Amino acid sequence: MVMFNNIPGNMLVPFWYAEINSGGTPFQGNARVVLVGQKLAAGTAAAGTVIGPIQNEREADAFFGVGSMLSQMFRIARRNAPFQPLWALPLADPAGATAAGSLTFTAPGITGAAILWVMGRRIVFQVNAADTASAVCVKARNAINAANLPIVAAQDGTTPGKCNVTARHVGALGNGQEVTYATDESNVLNGTNTTVVALSGGNGVPDLVTPLASLGDQEYDFIAGPYSDNTSLNSIRDFLDDSAGRWSPVQQLYGHYFTAQVGTLSGLVTFGDARNDQHATVLGTQRSPSPEWEWAAAMAGKAAAHLGDAPEVSRPLQTLTLDGILPPRDRGVWWDIVDRQALYADGIAGYKVRSDGLVAIDRLVTTYQKTAAGVADGTFRDVETMFQLMFVVRYFRTAVSNRHSRQALADDNPFNLPEIATPKSVRNTLVHAYNDLVALGVLEKADLFSQYVVVERDPNDANRLNAYLPVDIVNQLRVFAANVTAFLQYQTPSGGSAVA
Repeated sequence: MVMFNNIPGNMLVPFWYAEINSGGTPFQGNARVVLVGQKLAAGTAAAGTVIGPIQNEREADAFFGVGSMLSQMFRIARRNAPFQPLWALPLADPAGATAAGSLTFTAPGITGAAILWVMGRRIVFQVNAADTASAVCVKARNAINAANLPIVAAQDGTTPGKCNVTARHVGALGNGQEVTYATDESNVLNGTNTTVVALSGGNGVPDLVTPLASLGDQEYDFIAGPYSDNTSLNSIRDFLDDSAGRWSPVQQLYGHYFTAQVGTLSGLVTFGDARNDQHATVLGTQRSPSPEWEWAAAMAGKAAAHLGDAPEVSRPLQTLTLDGILPPRDRGVWWDIVDRQALYADGIAGYKVRSDGLVAIDRLVTTYQKTAAGVADGTFRDVETMFQLMFVVRYFRTAVSNRHSRQALADDNPFNLPEIATPKSVRNTLVHAYNDLVALGVLEKADLFSQYVVVERDPNDANRLNAYLPVDIVNQLRVFAANVTAFLQYQTPSGGSAVA
């Protein structure tokens, strides 16, 4: 029997009638990134309201303010995700204080290039032998401000050779950000003529609860923000929660939070051990020239470029570079293999520094480590698994919706009426969808799924089907272990084959 949506069955007027319907298409990923960070008052975007997609750096500067945290996040995210749509959730500065420091110069007495490093940017200006301390300070101030970074320089009103540097944004994130002179190349500035006072005194963290709610019912799979304190992570946890948040059966919006935290190995391990959330990834690092907001934006951007669709969603992110991110200047605090083992065991993600100095993802774990009963569990350890699950659920949902969304429900359909769904027909749809997902490299063992899948009518609601879908996720090749046993000469037994 042919089924129609718009052509009635009692038409009497001849002749030809045709209706156009969609046959439905399989689910395809749509990797949306939303950057969560602070804007400046000069930015035109409304704080607490999502905006995007953002097209270019000029738009980012206009929306969030030149030199703002969020404008810098856009630049780094775009480097790592050239083709993904980038959205932003701008935040107003919280109540608190701005971090401040200083550079105090004496006259170098020589001519040459003066080189500063400010928040991971190399800043160069010319110094002449006749320049006074005040002149050097003015040149440094002008060069720093021309870089349009989240920091402002000003000549001190009392000490002419002192250049005060202040974070543009209120908040604790300004503390410890890099403002120093270069030591690894020829530089007029050095420890004899330049005194550095590190940025400190910043406090305050934006509240995330109300701004996150403004994301509404739109899907944003990749959420990047520099806020890794427990209060902020708890807000993210509740926002993405399995029971009432975006991962709940009611919302089905999903998403994952990427952030970064600066700390010592012991501090990061202790912090990670106290968290247990599969929807957040905290990348740990010692202090680096790149601020935390750039680490978070680079990580989410790179993940979005690779985890948005199949079969790439199943491949591990390890070895991919975080473009635009600089490692700690002290090579002694780069994570070694023992450090990374400790980090991953306690829910903190990590990276490696390549021989060419580029930062590469090593393993992006979530903070999930145990079940609600307190039993150790590695099911949701890796971020790739979470995005595979998003893809699987959406693929099943699309397949069932395309085929069965306007059907009646019966136990049997002996005349194969297209208007009627049965537990068996829906089960067949799910099995076909599972086979598709196997072909896409997301799931495996389709034969076992067809044995274990259950679709049945609810005993208390005649209009409802219940399904048990045990999916076997394709894993990532993380470890290759080889037992290399050396012999001076193989021994050949009487049978003729060499044995160890």
